[in-house]
Amino acid sequence: MNERRNRQISGVVGAFLVLIAAALLLLSAPFLEAPVEFGQALVFGLAGVSDIVAATDTRLTNRWAWYQWSGLGNILLGLAFPLTFADNGLLLLLVVTAVGGLSLVIMGVDMLVYHGQYTREKRLDRNGV
Repeated sequence: MNERRNRQISGVVGAFLVLIAAALLLLSAPFLEAPVEFGQALVFGLAGVSDIVAATDTRLTNRWAWYQWSGLGNILLGLAFPLTFADNGLLLLLVVTAVGGLSLVIMGVDMLVYHGQYTREKRLDRNGV
């Protein structure tokens, strides 16, 4: 896949995550009654915003490359998944979503810190990208 396609996908995923966050905030109990749900919605929203930033050319993408913003979005998304089962007492589902979330966090750290060196064939910060 080329950079343009990856950025388009990042934008679509980001918009979807922002919509999920908005729905969670509208449908959840007030903040003081359900702080974990509020926190999850907030993290989903931040993940979506990071992916939207990755899809656009702004001053933010001049500071960090698009794939670093996408990596940050992956990290936040990976952290948000286990929050679904944090209060439910469903330990098995909490563990399963935590393992899945951890894989997203690891891939996100690779993109953010190591420029995709371990999850891509070549580092994304090389010339010509």
